[in-house]
Amino acid sequence: MVELQLELRKGDISVKIKGASPDEVLLQFDAALSLLQSATEKLKEKKIEIPTVPTFVPSIEVPNIGAPPPAGCRDAIVRLLSTDWGRVPKTLGEIMEALKINGIYYPKARVASELLIMTRTGIARRLKTKTGFAYILAKPV
Repeated sequence: MVELQLELRKGDISVKIKGASPDEVLLQFDAALSLLQSATEKLKEKKIEIPTVPTFVPSIEVPNIGAPPPAGCRDAIVRLLSTDWGRVPKTLGEIMEALKINGIYYPKARVASELLIMTRTGIARRLKTKTGFAYILAKPV
């Protein structure tokens, strides 16, 4: 036996009617239609709050390294770490976030390799912390 199926939609609400014959589906149609109408009326009565988009608030207090723009990735890192903000060891993630807040975009791998080179050449020091490695300038500029 063939089963018939009818689907009613109104907005995001849908009601499916299944039956063995067209007469059976038509009998259920009136009940389904009234159910669909009452559901949409109830939704109209409820005031739905539309969430607002939160404004961006940086999770860390970062210095503005503004004008003139840094000459490169190393210069940007040195300028960040030479401020009062950089006197406390900073993780790679914190440095990346500070660069982004200042409108300076470098790939994470580039910043990580630059920090490694700066550590090897003695410009910066790498310290082991509970959360991983943190970087600080070896000599204040």
